[in-house]
Amino acid sequence: MHLPRLLTLAAALSLAAGLAPAAQGDQPVKPLPANAANPAKTTSQTKTASLPAKGLFQGDKLTPLAQQKLTELVINAIGLQVDVALLVPTGPWKIEDTGTDERSLTPARLEAVKKFLQQRGVDPKRLYVESRVDEKIKEPRLDVQIVGKPAND
Repeated sequence: MHLPRLLTLAAALSLAAGLAPAAQGDQPVKPLPANAANPAKTTSQTKTASLPAKGLFQGDKLTPLAQQKLTELVINAIGLQVDVALLVPTGPWKIEDTGTDERSLTPARLEAVKKFLQQRGVDPKRLYVESRVDEKIKEPRLDVQIVGKPAND
């Protein structure tokens, strides 16, 4: 083989192997930082509405004010991939009453809250009730918490 042909063949082989000489002005590529290759996991966020028992229900239905507060909560949680939605009765609720007292928390009243949230897009499989009895709290309230991670768009 002739020398020019050998040089051409050697250059072609080095290009194929990725050994091409750097062109004038080329800069080496810096590796990405370790955290850029594996971005940190986003942390959960909690959106909460605390509703006092007084004025929460009319019979077994939510009052317009309670509906407004729950709607605001759902709007604040837009953009979250919901992991769990908690209904947390807190304080001295009456659970044996028939539901005529504003401090009564009957299964029908809890269902009204669940149904309202479901109608606004909260997955019923992610809805849970967790009672927290606290002797120090004088007035009963219903805390509604939506917990999730920011959704990836």
